[in-house]
Amino acid sequence: MNSLPSPSDLRSALGKRINGLRTSRLMADHLSVGLIVSSLVLNGLTFIILLIKLHPLDYQVPIHYSSLTGFDQLGSWYQPYVIGFFGLAVTLANSALALRSFGRSRVASFYLLLGAVVVSIFCLIIANAFSSVS
Repeated sequence: MNSLPSPSDLRSALGKRINGLRTSRLMADHLSVGLIVSSLVLNGLTFIILLIKLHPLDYQVPIHYSSLTGFDQLGSWYQPYVIGFFGLAVTLANSALALRSFGRSRVASFYLLLGAVVVSIFCLIIANAFSSVS
């Protein structure tokens, strides 16, 4: 017999998971929460800039820059969104790793979250540059 969980069981499990996240030691640390929020805000700004500045185009736009040759690769108008998704993926992955490592080492958790903020800053700068060129 196939025993798939019911939707109410899934909602209950998700509720317990979210409640466990809220009560975790990481969420009680103001510095860690500040780093997570700042990284998410920077990622949000990246997507807002991309949404405002990028418009569908019929021609190829520059998507790669090298300091030796300048713009050396062309692609579709929507490919700069990959930069925003990369920043968001790094933020989510580092936040999950920081959550797991916070009990063992607060310093490692701090550096993971700080790394996510730095990556988010670079993604914001790069997305702004590529959306201005497109």
